[in-house]
Amino acid sequence: MAAVVKPEVDTRDPDEARTRLSDVYCPHRLDLVGGARGFVCRQSSRGFAKVRLFDLVYGGPEVRVDPVPFDDFVLVTRPLKGRFAVRSTADGLVGAGSGALVMDAYGSYQLRWYDSAEVLNTVLDRDGLERIAAELRGWDEPRPVRFALGAPASGAAARRWDTATRLLLDETRSADGMAGSPLLAAQLFRLAATALLEAYPSTFGEAEAEPAGQVSPAAVRRAEAFIELNAAEDIGLLEIAAAARLSVRGLQAAFSRAGRPSPVAYLRETRLRRAHAELRERSPEETTVASVAARWGFGNAGRFSAEHRRLYGCGPSDTLRGNG
Repeated sequence: MAAVVKPEVDTRDPDEARTRLSDVYCPHRLDLVGGARGFVCRQSSRGFAKVRLFDLVYGGPEVRVDPVPFDDFVLVTRPLKGRFAVRSTADGLVGAGSGALVMDAYGSYQLRWYDSAEVLNTVLDRDGLERIAAELRGWDEPRPVRFALGAPASGAAARRWDTATRLLLDETRSADGMAGSPLLAAQLFRLAATALLEAYPSTFGEAEAEPAGQVSPAAVRRAEAFIELNAAEDIGLLEIAAAARLSVRGLQAAFSRAGRPSPVAYLRETRLRRAHAELRERSPEETTVASVAARWGFGNAGRFSAEHRRLYGCGPSDTLRGNG
C-alpha cells in the first residue's frame, strides 16, 4: 500500500517559504528575480534518518537560493520539470539538464529555479556517506568528500544511481516500508551512498597503497567474533577493523591471507545464517519470509531467496514451512 504524501510546505509567501525551508535544510537567502508575481513554494517529503527525499516546487520565472554551507548533509537535485542550475566558485554556473547535480557539505552554492521548476531533492547524511567512503577506499577514518558539479562518470554509473533512487522512492512510498527494519534502512542508505560515490566526480577516487607484512590469525578471529556478536546491528568495515585492531586495508588483507571471504561477505553470510535460523524457529502463522529477510537487511526478495537456496539447498519459504 502506498503512503499518502501531502505537502508539508504550501505557500505563496516568500518569507514563510524561506523560514519553513530553512528549518528543513539550512539558513538561506531567497531572491525572486522579476518580483513575487506567480510565486509559490510547495514541498513534500519522505524517508528515514540518514536519507530523505523531497519533492520541491518553486513557482515563478526565476527563484534564487543562497544557502550557508550544508555542513551535515549532501544534496542531490534532479529537475522533474522546468530548469534548474547551480553556481559555485569552483565550477561556475552549471545547468542540470535532464540529470542531477550533487552539492557537498562544504561548498558555497547558489541554486536557481527557472520556469516554475519542480525538483527531486535527495538529502544524504554527510557523516554516514563519508564513513561508507572510508570503508570502500580502505581509509582508516572518514575524510571530507568533495563533489564537483559535473555529469556522472559513465552511463552505467548514472544508471546505478537512478536505480538506487527508484528503490529509495519505492521503499519510502510504502506505508510499511522500512519502518520495522532499521537494518534494512541502513543497508538501503549504504546502497544509495555507494551508488552516488561511484557515479559522480569527487575526491572519493583517492586510494592508498596495499599494506605490507603479516597479520596475526588472532586479528581475524577477533573480527569474526565481532561480526557474530553484532550481526543484527548497522556495522561496517570501520567497526570491524577497530574490533580486530587493524586498519581497514589491513583487515581486508588479513582475511585474504587467511583464505576467508571478505569481511563484508562474512557479515552478509552471518546475517543469512541468522535469517535461516529464524525461519526454522517460526511458522507461517507467525511471520513471513519478507519480514524475516528485511529484519536481517535483505531488501531484495529474489536475491535473498537465491542466496538462501545456494547455501541451504532450498528456498526460504520451504524452511519457514518446515521443509528445509
